[in-house]
Amino acid sequence: MEESAYLWSIESLSYEAAVKLQLKMADMVSEFDFLKEYKLFCGVDVAYSGQHAVAAAVVQDQDGNIIEVGKYRCIVQRAYIPGLLFLREAPPMINAVKSLKSDFDVLLVDGNGRLHPRKFGIACYVGIVLDKPTIGVAKKLLCGQVKTAHGRRVVTLDDDVIGEVVSKNVYVSVGHKISLNMAVEIVKKLTDDWLPSPILAAHNMATEELKRGVRI
Repeated sequence: MEESAYLWSIESLSYEAAVKLQLKMADMVSEFDFLKEYKLFCGVDVAYSGQHAVAAAVVQDQDGNIIEVGKYRCIVQRAYIPGLLFLREAPPMINAVKSLKSDFDVLLVDGNGRLHPRKFGIACYVGIVLDKPTIGVAKKLLCGQVKTAHGRRVVTLDDDVIGEVVSKNVYVSVGHKISLNMAVEIVKKLTDDWLPSPILAAHNMATEELKRGVRI
């Protein structure tokens, strides 16, 4: 309990302390499949207008039907720092997910997991704090090199595979409690156009909710 409370207290961390925390927590990430099947999928994203932020978490079934939506509105004090997105977005994301009454099998986060210079992006942090299988889905390449291996476009860093390109400008990586192969399979299954539907739905609902309370 004390450790969980410490992990959650990130708003006041200095740059050096945040990097140290990432390096420490990177060893806590599991890249093994926690479940054998996944039937309920949750996507989470954050929309901004200045310091005003709304996070939305959307639970969908295998057919894309929305089971529940959770939202969390707040004022964000931290500016975005490259490589430390978790300081800014993890608190509202986690609060939105915790507002849900429905359970889910896997969480899809708009942001990187292992595909990160320190192999610990926001999807890893959120996954560990919530203790759920978690996938990072990013829209641009943060680091590493894209290589073709066995017909797949993987992202490598220091000779380690840290992610995979599943479509144009969509990069998938492990957040926690899931393998990269399974993460890619799930994202492809949930994607009709560009982004997987739970993340797209969360993005749209967060944006709509933000517009209702703030002129943008």
